[in-house]
Amino acid sequence: MAHLVGPIQFTGSVGNVRSYYDKKLKRYILSTKGGATKELIHNSPAFERTRENMSEFAACSEWASLLRKSFTALIHLIQGSYFSAIVSASKAIQKYDTEHDKGSRSIMLSKAPGLVVGLDFNSYHPFDQVLTHQFTIGFSNDRTTVTLALHDFIPHVHLRWPNRIQAYRFALGIAQIPDYVMKPGERYYEPTVKNLLQRSVCSYTDWYPDSTLLKDIMLSASFVEQALSASGTTVVVAVGIEILAQSSTPGYSGSESA
Repeated sequence: MAHLVGPIQFTGSVGNVRSYYDKKLKRYILSTKGGATKELIHNSPAFERTRENMSEFAACSEWASLLRKSFTALIHLIQGSYFSAIVSASKAIQKYDTEHDKGSRSIMLSKAPGLVVGLDFNSYHPFDQVLTHQFTIGFSNDRTTVTLALHDFIPHVHLRWPNRIQAYRFALGIAQIPDYVMKPGERYYEPTVKNLLQRSVCSYTDWYPDSTLLKDIMLSASFVEQALSASGTTVVVAVGIEILAQSSTPGYSGSESA
C-alpha cells in the first residue's frame, strides 16, 4: 500500500491502480486492483462461505443504520467514529441465533438487549468520561413513559470537561427497535415490525448553569402508543449531555456534546 504526496492528488482508477481518500488516516491511499471477480464471488461454490458472510454483514449494517436513524433527533450530539461499534454489536447479537443456518441468521435484539448497553455515539467525548454520577432509567406502569433520574447531582463535580462549563442540559431519546430477520423464501432481511422510526421520541431539560449546589434532575419521554410490550421489538434508551463551554479562544463560547 502506498499514499499520494504532492500537488497531484485524485480519487478513482488509472489502469490497475486505484486511489481513495482515507478519512481516518487523512491521506490519499494507492492500491492495486485484484482478487476474484464479482461474478465468481456470486456464483462459484468455492465462495459459498464468502456469500454467507456478505449476507450477514449486510444485515448487520442495515440494522446498525436503523438504530442510528432511530435517534436522528440527537444527531447534533453525535461525533467521531461510532458506527463500527454499532455494527460490531449487531454481529454479536446475530451470533445468538442458533436456529438458522449461517448466512441467514437473524439479529434479534429482543433476545440479547444487554449487548447494546453502553454503546457510545460520541467517540470524541465518551459519555461515561463526561458524566461521573450514577443515574437511573425507569419505566411507567402503563409502558409508555421512560424517565431519567439523577439525584444529588453536582454539575461542577460530576461533569468533566476540558474547558470551563457555562451551562448544560440533558437529552433523553427513546426508540422502539425491531428484530431483523430474513424473509422466508427470499434472500434479504427485513424488520419484524415496520415503520417504527416515526415513533422515536426525544426530550430535553432546560439549560442549567454550572454550580456546586446539589440538584435533582428528572427528565421523561413518552411514546404516543404503548410500545414496551410489542413482540419482536426492544425499547432502546439514549442519554446525552449538551454543554456550553468557554473556549480556549478569549471571548468565544461553543456548544459541544457527549
